[in-house]
Amino acid sequence: MKILGRIFGSDKVIDHAAKGIDKIFFTKEEKAASWVNTLKAYEPFKLAQRLIALLVTTVYLFVWITSAAMFIISIWLDPFLEASKQLATLNNDTLGLPFALITGFYFGGGAAEGIMDKIMKKK
Repeated sequence: MKILGRIFGSDKVIDHAAKGIDKIFFTKEEKAASWVNTLKAYEPFKLAQRLIALLVTTVYLFVWITSAAMFIISIWLDPFLEASKQLATLNNDTLGLPFALITGFYFGGGAAEGIMDKIMKKK
């Protein structure tokens, strides 16, 4: 080590290079620790996902419930039938796609993770 230290100017250079090479190759324990750290880093984003999913779902379902109530009222008051249909169509046209995407990403992420876990266990 002394000869290499003199060639490269310091023993610290060799020590840092050895540590760098060690960091390239992961053991199973290091991979597991890395995965745990990644999950901890995603925790704030999961909270934001839940909040967005809750907000969009609440508005989307509220409009659908209002449309259904107007449809029931239309049994006695005929003009409510057309208004109910228009409200339902408007709800689907404006909030349908965002609702589907947000709930798909929210629930699809867990499903994709479960599928990947099953595939990894088979190997």
